Amino acid sequence: MNTILKTLSVAAISGLASAHAATAEVSEHFIIHELRQTPQEAATLIRDFIAMSDDWSLNGEFEMMGGAAVGMKICFNAMRGYVAQAGLHNLAMMPCGNIAFYEEEGQSYLTMLDVGYMTTLSPHPALEEGVTLARPAYAGMFSEVLGVE
Repeated sequence: MNTILKTLSVAAISGLASAHAATAEVSEHFIIHELRQTPQEAATLIRDFIAMSDDWSLNGEFEMMGGAAVGMKICFNAMRGYVAQAGLHNLAMMPCGNIAFYEEEGQSYLTMLDVGYMTTLSPHPALEEGVTLARPAYAGMFSEVLGVE
């Protein structure tokens, strides 16, 4: 059984590695912005912004693809209460800001899961209210810090 799982894992990873992101369909659950900064510079700007604000928390930062990309887990703190109101099982979706910075063909990008994914996975009025609050907060932060619209 372990051999089969290892073989399937290697096949899946090989398939992912050979897939070109530009040909992949992007669902409505992703927000993508072109950036003027490198992935590392953009991550630094976001990290510094969060460090100076009580409204945000940095829950994790990690390099991907040998350091070519940066992943971040950030939270708009006001969202936490709405997630808990919808049922503690929803805490598994926290933090609600799942972001990656990467470069493709010389252009840097920010990609984020739109916080609305949470209501797709767990429809609840409290989550809907939280998403309504969080979407403009994330958009405002990206505009202020990274200059994207």
